[in-house]
Amino acid sequence: MSYVINTIVDINASRAAVWSVLVDFAAYGEWSNFSRAEGAAQVGSRLTMRMPGFSFRPTVTVAESGQQLQWAGTLFTKRLFHGEHSFILRSNPDGTTRVTNREEFSGFLVTLAQPFMKHNDANGYAAFNAGLKRQVEARTAAAPRR
Repeated sequence: MSYVINTIVDINASRAAVWSVLVDFAAYGEWSNFSRAEGAAQVGSRLTMRMPGFSFRPTVTVAESGQQLQWAGTLFTKRLFHGEHSFILRSNPDGTTRVTNREEFSGFLVTLAQPFMKHNDANGYAAFNAGLKRQVEARTAAAPRR
């Protein structure tokens, strides 16, 4: 059994500006009401993620500056519970950036955890996207023009 959460947000900024906020894990507490993070956006790095009611330590599996950030975590074995979270950044023709915030869960425990995941699908991921958008656009508006 697998369960996928896929959300999209368009941000009025470049991919580089979005990336700089996305990988500034220490600042998540300033703008994200859904998650806190510690670690480095480097392949192989272990992150500490704190979300309402639990924390976990995924490993960064992809870190392509301005393009894609992905991490994965497993509870005991992949057959029991595995999650892969990715952020994909794409430039829109108008100069904005489209961020796809995607999570795929698999394993035996997905069936039991599905009510929790559905709750966060509607609330947490959308709130994270909105916070990311606000933070990036606020930083971009405050940046000096050259």
